[in-house]
Amino acid sequence: MKIAEELGIEPISEEEVVTGAGLIKVKRGEAWIKLKGKEGPFNVWISDFIDKVLLGVVVLESLGFDVDPATGTLKERPLLLY
Repeated sequence: MKIAEELGIEPISEEEVVTGAGLIKVKRGEAWIKLKGKEGPFNVWISDFIDKVLLGVVVLESLGFDVDPATGTLKERPLLLY
């Protein structure tokens, strides 16, 4: 929760999520994410035991990016209409 506090992200609910470690409870908040000139609001999960920021495929695709697995870089692509 330290990173969320530093970023000013307030928890708005607590939810159960499935992880590699099994079912756990985490808090959910909302953040405005900007990446390479693109931006938008996204749900974020806040945890005391995970101290990293991770952008998942849903956020990246929603902003119009793919990760090139060969280079580890982002490439722009057309937005998907969900």
